[in-house]
Amino acid sequence: MPDNDLAYASIDELAPRIESGDLSPVDLTQASLDRIEALEPQLNAFLEVFSEGALAQAREAEAEISSGGYKGPMHGITVALKDLIDVEGTVTTGGSTILKDNMATSDATITRLLKEAGAIIIGKAALVEFAMGATGMNPHYGASHNPWNLERICCGSSMGSASAVAGGLAVTAIGSDTGGSIRMPAAVTGTAGLKPTYGRVSRAGVLDLSWSCDHVGPMTRTVADCAHMMNAISGRDSRDPASADQPVPDFTSGLKQGLQGVRVGVPLDFFYDDIDPEIETAVRAGITLMEREGAIVREISMPWVSQGRKINVGVNRPEAVSVHEEWLARYPEQYSIEVRARLEAASYIPATEYIRAQRARRWFIEKMTEATRDVDVLVTPTVPIQTPTIEECIVHPDGNLIAPATNLLGIFTGVFDTTGEPSLSLNCGFTEDGMPIGMMISGKPFDEVTVLRAGAGFEAAAGLLDRRPPIA
Repeated sequence: MPDNDLAYASIDELAPRIESGDLSPVDLTQASLDRIEALEPQLNAFLEVFSEGALAQAREAEAEISSGGYKGPMHGITVALKDLIDVEGTVTTGGSTILKDNMATSDATITRLLKEAGAIIIGKAALVEFAMGATGMNPHYGASHNPWNLERICCGSSMGSASAVAGGLAVTAIGSDTGGSIRMPAAVTGTAGLKPTYGRVSRAGVLDLSWSCDHVGPMTRTVADCAHMMNAISGRDSRDPASADQPVPDFTSGLKQGLQGVRVGVPLDFFYDDIDPEIETAVRAGITLMEREGAIVREISMPWVSQGRKINVGVNRPEAVSVHEEWLARYPEQYSIEVRARLEAASYIPATEYIRAQRARRWFIEKMTEATRDVDVLVTPTVPIQTPTIEECIVHPDGNLIAPATNLLGIFTGVFDTTGEPSLSLNCGFTEDGMPIGMMISGKPFDEVTVLRAGAGFEAAAGLLDRRPPIA
């Protein structure tokens, strides 16, 4: 397999070769490192690359496999971790200068689980400062560039993770999602990104943004790869008080079942109002394809659903202030204009407003449960607008964006951070100028298996995986 093909191979393609000894984890890791060296100056996907450490892990994996100790599909697979996830002996900056010397004394639970599965931690992916922002801009470390068009953003705070996977710099990545920052970057980079159910994956050792809205999850090239990663990282963790004590299924179990009989709900409200015409056409074509493949499509009235993103913001902004209160008092000048303005504004939100938002959240979850009782998944666009340019996302000295439309990026994804339900973004087509379009499949709590089944069924029928970004 030529190196370029190796750079874009999936876990399903790589794992059998690694297990058989046909492909060495050392060669796969070196291929990722070579591609990072060649393309990182253009993409700015990483804050730190663990070249020596990754090769040491790869040699260890090779020795384990050759002696009959193959651990499963993640063994020898390279992973980029968003730089709010602790890796022992390395700095976790959270994309800030305040934490530039924040040395991790232990691994995050998700890091430990990936290592135990044999994965190769190749580096720390770039992110928005403290994960607070939807545009993928960071004034301290620069923006990550989209491999499909270097002038465009990767969107969301997990922008480096998406850039790394879409650009072939790592086989997989881990991102975080508080208002959409796994799914938005996946949408605009043509990759797959899964926000698991709240509590499904431990956040111990992960910097907080909003304790009741934060999720961590996989960002990959294919839906199946998300499932493989979920098998490695899921489960109850005593280190995380929000970790759910729920049975952990085999997340790959439904991948080959297809779409026959899957009940797909299509909201009549909000998600298809005032969105870009090319995005609507692509997503509706995707729904038609799902129906042709045997899915049962039903329209659902949800006139209240537009409140979801407002509730999401009403909850996560005050929670973010509680995280940053001390740093904001001690190091105000080290925050970017945009993040500081958001935190200072949120600090004036009265406790009564936060309580109202949490009460509204309970109402919203009950409405969603009732509305989706007779469907398995909802299918919607991931983002309502086409991918902005980096230039359009520059912040004015007053803290406002040059292109206010970018504030719309998270209005759909935030709905499912409010409910905590599993939500997957995957590619469903391309705009006329060649940019990916994301379709979002969201399901019921702790039913990632059905979400992944629906995504894999669509992915197989759509035949879009062979298309690659133009970057060398």
